[in-house]
Amino acid sequence: MLDEGNDVMKTNASGKRPLVGVLIVLNVCLLAALLSVCFRLPGAYAQAGARGADYLCVTAKPAGQSYDVLYMLDPAAHKLHAFYPGLPQSKQLSHAEPRDLKADFGK
Repeated sequence: MLDEGNDVMKTNASGKRPLVGVLIVLNVCLLAALLSVCFRLPGAYAQAGARGADYLCVTAKPAGQSYDVLYMLDPAAHKLHAFYPGLPQSKQLSHAEPRDLKADFGK
């Protein structure tokens, strides 16, 4: 009679294992969804503002390099800006010293 009771307890315990596994997977999915909402990257809006169309952007690959540089011409300020990749782990662009086109071309 004791053996029958042990069989019932073993059946109940083995029936709960798949349920526990499903609950763990569900919790991991919910955690991933929560983190994706909390840690979104900031939005980038190109040419925002009143003077958005006053810029000209061009990309070019420097000789012997594996990355592109973004050149941005600001005709109103007579400046040429250059942006290049910073450290790989930062995932941000570095800004080179802007060129003063009036001083460079004397106009």
